[in-house]
Amino acid sequence: SIEPLQLVKYEPGEHFGAHHDYHETAESSVQGEQRTFTVLIFGSTLGREDGGETHFPKLDVSVWSRRGDALVWMNVDEKGDPDPRSLHEGRPPLRHRKVAINCWISDAPFELERGLGRAVLT
Repeated sequence: SIEPLQLVKYEPGEHFGAHHDYHETAESSVQGEQRTFTVLIFGSTLGREDGGETHFPKLDVSVWSRRGDALVWMNVDEKGDPDPRSLHEGRPPLRHRKVAINCWISDAPFELERGLGRAVLT
């Protein structure tokens, strides 16, 4: 299932430190689900000279954004266990705003309860 989308933006100098998107334990998730994949959809274009790359330090890989492209990675290994290699960070853009949408794909239906009722995202 797909969790609610998250719009993110980084102004020059802002960043998001190194982290994993997976849940360390079932208790750290909303309903025991695991984020198996992340899809990061880019809403802006930043070249190498602009900074703002998504960096995977354990893999020594950096990806710069191009509007309309998506970066997809697995957060778990082939057995479904959290994969520490998925550690990543959003480095600070130097000159322009970085805009993206986080889309987390989970291994179980994600139920969302709000004031108007309940929705199940599958």
